[in-house]
Amino acid sequence: MFATLAKDRSYRTTIARFMTVGFAALLGVILSAGVLLVMGQRQSRWIVHTYEVQSEITSIRLAVTQLIGVKLGNRLHLMHQADRHTDTIKATLDRNIATLARMTKDNPRQQARIPLLMASAAQVEGQAGLDVPVDARIGRFSDDPAERVTALCATMLAEETLLMERRYKRRGDIANALYVILGLTAVLLIIVALLAYTTLRSYTREIDLSHQALRAANEGLEGAVQERTADLVRANAEIQRFAYIVSHDLRSPLVNIMGFTAEIETATQALRDELENTPDGRALALTPVVTTIMTEEMPEAIDFIRTSAMKMDRLINAILQLSRLGARKLSPRWQPLRPLVQSVTDTLQTLLNQAGGTVVLADPMPDVFVDSVALEQILANLIENAIKYRSPARVLHIGVSAQRVGDRIAIAVADNGRGIDPRDSDRVFDLFRRSGMQDQPGEGIGLAHVRALAYRLGGTIGLESTLGTGSTFTLNLPVHFDEDAPEDTVTQSDIEPGDAR
Repeated sequence: MFATLAKDRSYRTTIARFMTVGFAALLGVILSAGVLLVMGQRQSRWIVHTYEVQSEITSIRLAVTQLIGVKLGNRLHLMHQADRHTDTIKATLDRNIATLARMTKDNPRQQARIPLLMASAAQVEGQAGLDVPVDARIGRFSDDPAERVTALCATMLAEETLLMERRYKRRGDIANALYVILGLTAVLLIIVALLAYTTLRSYTREIDLSHQALRAANEGLEGAVQERTADLVRANAEIQRFAYIVSHDLRSPLVNIMGFTAEIETATQALRDELENTPDGRALALTPVVTTIMTEEMPEAIDFIRTSAMKMDRLINAILQLSRLGARKLSPRWQPLRPLVQSVTDTLQTLLNQAGGTVVLADPMPDVFVDSVALEQILANLIENAIKYRSPARVLHIGVSAQRVGDRIAIAVADNGRGIDPRDSDRVFDLFRRSGMQDQPGEGIGLAHVRALAYRLGGTIGLESTLGTGSTFTLNLPVHFDEDAPEDTVTQSDIEPGDAR
């Protein structure tokens, strides 16, 4: 058993570890994928930004080309309203250069070319001369401002193209890393799934083997239980026969003892009468010791013998009653419970009147399929005990109630009598055992009889009591009792309440 429990714990631990690894892998994939996706989106935004920068550079080149063409057409008198076209192109060129300066703030190399580009564009527009120093790192350009603008734009486009290539490559590396992580995670999950499947299959095989062993054990156990039950039935019958035989055999010598005790008592009384009627001279011939024996000690001894014999006779009768209880054939039938309890109460009404007590029956009470004689004996014992052991400090009150719970019924008999010490709550049901002050006649067989009857009816009897307050005996019985046949052999007429049999 301990090995099986240890193996179960090992399997559970292994499965928990596999699940932990699997969840950790999934969490790692989610986090890694999230980080890589953010990085990829960032690279995509930079690529879009590069495209926008290239677009602005191309727009600048186009604006310079348009400006040169407008000026050339104006000189040749080929264009009407050339001044208005020139102003529009200049405004577009200035706006494009300003936008390019703003978009390349993150690139120092491009920012270094912006002043030269602005100055060259101004020369093309004819606004000013070149007053910006040309850094050697920017490159050497022609003295023609238009060519210088074109060369600067080409250089800046080349720079952005290199940036574009690097950013595309970085985004590709991020995508490849994401694929690698997904692939590794898939491999890890497959490994975990295979290990978990192997472990579960092994565990399932162990469970199947355990179930087979358990079924085999149950089959053997059912046979053993049936055999043991048959042995117990035989032993119980043997005990009942033994108790009956012993009790019957004990009564024969007991009858002889009681008979000879009566003869001795008669003879002793005759001797006492003879002593009292003899003349004084003959009476003086007996010693005082003999006289004391004849007149005092022998009657007292005979009285003790008679009392003990009568007590022994009552005990033997109790044993015979209990032995006959197991042999009696029960005859259960459907019947309403309240009239049955009322009948028991009516038979004890004289005792109730003498005690000045009352019995209150709860209403309604359920119907029950039970042997009425046995149930009447139980209730009579309980109510009679409540009357017998009432408290002199208050008026006796007894309540009887019944409640159905599922397929069981609980019948409670509660009183406000002396109560029973909780330490004796089990002992009072033992044969010849009593509790509390012994000022009432009895041999301690009533509650033992009640418990035996409750067992015969397939139920139990319980006690809740507070010393000095009162007691409540609860009889728990099946609603439908059948001593011989299983439930599926009972006919419909047997199980319907109100059966008139």
